[in-house]
Amino acid sequence: MSIWDYRANFAYDDPLDPLDKRRVDLNDARGDYSRKQLLRGLGMDLASNRLRDIPRGRNILFGGHRGCGKSTELRAIASELQGPERFLVVSIDALKALDINNLTYADVALVLAEALADAAEKAGITVPEVYLTPLRDWFKEISTNSEFSSSLSGELKTGATAGAGLPFIGRMFASLTAAIRSNTTYKTDIREKVRNAFSALAAGFNQLLSFVEQEVSARGKGKSVIFVVDGTDRLRGDEADAFFIRDIHQLQQLRANCIYCAPISVLNEQGQIGQNFDAIFRLPMVKLTEKGRPERVAVAWERLREFLHKRLPIENFDHPDTVDLLIEHSGGHPRDLLRLVNLGFQEIDEGPITRAVAETAARRLTNEYRRLVQPDDFPVLARIDRALPDYAPTTEQTRRLLYDLVLLEYNSYWWQSHPAVRPLEGYRAAALRAAEASDELPAN
Repeated sequence: MSIWDYRANFAYDDPLDPLDKRRVDLNDARGDYSRKQLLRGLGMDLASNRLRDIPRGRNILFGGHRGCGKSTELRAIASELQGPERFLVVSIDALKALDINNLTYADVALVLAEALADAAEKAGITVPEVYLTPLRDWFKEISTNSEFSSSLSGELKTGATAGAGLPFIGRMFASLTAAIRSNTTYKTDIREKVRNAFSALAAGFNQLLSFVEQEVSARGKGKSVIFVVDGTDRLRGDEADAFFIRDIHQLQQLRANCIYCAPISVLNEQGQIGQNFDAIFRLPMVKLTEKGRPERVAVAWERLREFLHKRLPIENFDHPDTVDLLIEHSGGHPRDLLRLVNLGFQEIDEGPITRAVAETAARRLTNEYRRLVQPDDFPVLARIDRALPDYAPTTEQTRRLLYDLVLLEYNSYWWQSHPAVRPLEGYRAAALRAAEASDELPAN
């Protein structure tokens, strides 16, 4: 096969399903992270593979760096949670369902309600009108005397006053989320209406959820319902703080079991985040070495070699050392390892990938990171790199660096600059100054 036949395997943003042949479980190379702890936290007995302690309104935060494999891991988690003796899993991709660049808790509440209605309908559950009337009344209230009401179809206007069953409820919420996602002029109007009537929405949602969960259990489709919400890790800065810290209590009025995906920058607000969620799980980077030590962590290198070779067979590299060079420059970041190979593809028409090609790809990745680093970042990065593993100062600056992947977090939550940043002139100068300052310190 030509090297061109493998290029599709290196798409950056395609999470893999658990049974995908390209998938490699990297968790034993990450350190402290344990999927089993997360499953047990949701009441799963792993010995019998069934739900023993049914959770109610449990909210889990699952976070890590962009590109570290969160979406692939969430799919694996959802697969293990799904089953007659476990959960009915409702997966939501916020990137597809909502405008992730302008997201509020009201938007997520609407998409949760839409997904619940769709899941119940697909499960063949017939919902009595008494459980639907509160949501229909809520919709009628927020769509009356609003700018949005003029755009509603006749079907939705009729359904708001007549019994139209569960399919109408799904279309009702779909119309709201579509208007928000498409950035229509009605977005602000809808959000304001939803916020003002949120208690009624939460009450109607909880009533419907309670009935659906009873039916799910009775039909042998699961002991409870859980929502897995991916894509919310793309939020950053004030929008991330608003969603995960300031406004999450509003969303938690919905008594649903939820796993939310979070950006790495939010996880370091431990004081506030720890109070807002029932449990927090971090997916660290693959750890290539221990901090400050040259010895390789063997399992990490083995897993990342396998990660590459399942996508591009070993004969497409001139030497195993070329593979290791790419791994080293990725810093254990899976997506950046894919990026480096893609940059290598841009240099050649046919294989193999040589060391010279890999070095060119590494330089190009460094140039991409150059745009993300400010001059006053270099001394901070150099100081963190020389410090003990427990030195992890949480500031607005380091939160930005973590979000932009300039600073990487490994297990036990120690930090280190991305290898692509270290060849930059500003970093090298800052590292030299940090070393000189360290040498000048008096001995104890």
